[in-house]
Amino acid sequence: MTADLSPRGRAANIARMSAERLDILVVGGGVVGAAVAWDAALRGLRTGLVERGDFGSGTSGKTSRLIHGGLRYLRSARLGLVREAIRERDLLVRSAPALVRPIRFTIPSYRGRGPGPWTLRLGLFLYDILSRDNVLTRHGWKRPTEIATVEPRLRRQGLRAAGVYYDARTDDVRLVLAVVRAAAAAGAIVANHTEVLELFRTGGHIRGARARDRVSDRPFDVEASVVVNATGVWIDRLRGRTATRTVRPTKGVHVFVPRERIGNHEGCVLTSPRDGRVLFVIPWGPLDLVGTTDTDYEADWDRVVARRDEVDYLLEALNDAFPGAELRIEDVVSAYAGLRPLLQGSRRGANESDISRAHSVFEDPDGLVSIAGGKLTTMRAMAEDVVDLVCARLGRRVRCSTKGAVLGATATPGRFAEMGFDMGTAVHLASRHAPEDVEASLTWPGATEPVLPGLPYVWVEVSIAVQCEMATTLPDVLVRRLGIFYEAPDQGLTAARPVAERLATYLSWDEDRIREEVSAYERLVAEHRAFRTEGGTDR
Repeated sequence: MTADLSPRGRAANIARMSAERLDILVVGGGVVGAAVAWDAALRGLRTGLVERGDFGSGTSGKTSRLIHGGLRYLRSARLGLVREAIRERDLLVRSAPALVRPIRFTIPSYRGRGPGPWTLRLGLFLYDILSRDNVLTRHGWKRPTEIATVEPRLRRQGLRAAGVYYDARTDDVRLVLAVVRAAAAAGAIVANHTEVLELFRTGGHIRGARARDRVSDRPFDVEASVVVNATGVWIDRLRGRTATRTVRPTKGVHVFVPRERIGNHEGCVLTSPRDGRVLFVIPWGPLDLVGTTDTDYEADWDRVVARRDEVDYLLEALNDAFPGAELRIEDVVSAYAGLRPLLQGSRRGANESDISRAHSVFEDPDGLVSIAGGKLTTMRAMAEDVVDLVCARLGRRVRCSTKGAVLGATATPGRFAEMGFDMGTAVHLASRHAPEDVEASLTWPGATEPVLPGLPYVWVEVSIAVQCEMATTLPDVLVRRLGIFYEAPDQGLTAARPVAERLATYLSWDEDRIREEVSAYERLVAEHRAFRTEGGTDR
């Protein structure tokens, strides 16, 4: 079935959550929380999912946008971790072909830096072996004289050889939204911008939560047999732990830069000349996404932005690998930062990049179930572990059925071309939307026109964001549903007012609310551009 994720549907969902007793309430609408709700709903559990911000507005929307096994973990012989991630990657490539697409990477080996040729070759061989189903093309090997045919602008000095291998990329928030919609279609009751204020208990055991609809500013209670805490780096807020942390948050910074300046043909794996950290260069339309840093973070977890020195670090690695790029700070289109909820356990001062991306499920004495660690790629497996535990608690013997379940759109570009879109836009829409969602919004004026010149996003997507994807604010649309915030040279400032006016027709905003939304968006952009002039700050 298709769930109603319009403004009316959201209000109905909140009313249902306050009126019905749930088997499981999932707190946290990132990719893991969404996957838990999806798995639970498919097993027939009465499921609710709430997120205090927007779906994917935390860590899940600020990733490297890779679905990968973690090649670098082979250096420390974490075969089990890599095997699980590779197999989850392969599942997603098959089950979400519009969202999760193969990408070829070139990984050079330089004299005196990074892995030597034989070490690299062995690692790539093992990486292929751990892929049981051979979904992606096997790795290849290039001698120095052959590398120019693959990546002609890579630095040649000291170059010994290069490996070529395959992983996959995705639009992280679009993947989150696909999982949310799959959960809702399976029967889960979902609501974003809904904050859990406190958990309530009977006889020392959690029996539900008091929540607040942040759109209407109304509190309500939710009764649930089990509450699952999938809040990522904020996990201890709900667990009520203050002394011993469950997670060790590390900060990852990414930048978008013009691909023509770098000149790469496909993806590249680089080694920082400063500290040897592995960095990825990922083609993203006319841009490249480059990241990431990996440093311990102790400032405000709710306001994380890139600093000047972090952006300079990424540009330094790019200019070293591609000497002709000569990138400077003014060439950066946008920069963003996110926090990874890595499991606590490594001693302080250990290399952040070497902390395991393994996950763990915790069950507190009051019955709260929490999930921490992991990464975007392994979200389905993480959810399976959580729902297995919940089903055992509830006495339900129902197996997981998310393996192979289809996620996202499946229509071909031709279907959208038949609606009057040019082929470039049709290809773009086919990777993001179902034809029925597009058709339902084509009657709006200018539906087929671009929101901004030079970008693939069209006005029909603004309508879809509100009517089919539960967008309720201007950043919900420009940052997460469309991505203009990251890809436009002005980060969407010129689009803010026109988009807000379109949203007003759906959400009954008056002129004061339109101005508030535009002002809030302008402040958001200013915070994320502070690295250009003030260096940015960790608050």
